[in-house]
Amino acid sequence: MKVLLLSIVAVTLLATACGESPVPGEASQPPVEDIPAEVPDTTITDEGIGEVTAVGASHILVSYAGSQVQGIERSQEEARNLIVELEGRIAAGEIEFAQAAREYSDCPSGADGGALGVFGRGAMVPAFEQAAFSLGVGEVSGVVETQFGYHLILRTQ
Repeated sequence: MKVLLLSIVAVTLLATACGESPVPGEASQPPVEDIPAEVPDTTITDEGIGEVTAVGASHILVSYAGSQVQGIERSQEEARNLIVELEGRIAAGEIEFAQAAREYSDCPSGADGGALGVFGRGAMVPAFEQAAFSLGVGEVSGVVETQFGYHLILRTQ
């Protein structure tokens, strides 16, 4: 039951940030609010700093027809090709991550450079969470696929 509830919350949070609304071309919703700053990002134990419990991240989302983002007409292959191209351009320093998010992301957070704020475990869909929590601060993931499309994730905190 707990796993089901966490899964529903995770899909809802990412859907709120990048999901079904708005349809491209319509007014965007404001980005998901950050978790308050006083929420720790690690568990402190007697032995020192433990497991990371919250991270900050930005992302680029390239969706395709049939994903959980409405109004997208590109094919899954076109979306995959675009995200791989962006991954290469970012790695080569041809474009900054935030600029690529503003120009190419299908998530309303793209207008803010892809910023999603700080989130804890269980707040995002599993593949997204696993990638975000595996990154070091300043690192960019490889291509991550979720039901929303293809993502590149930059860990910011």
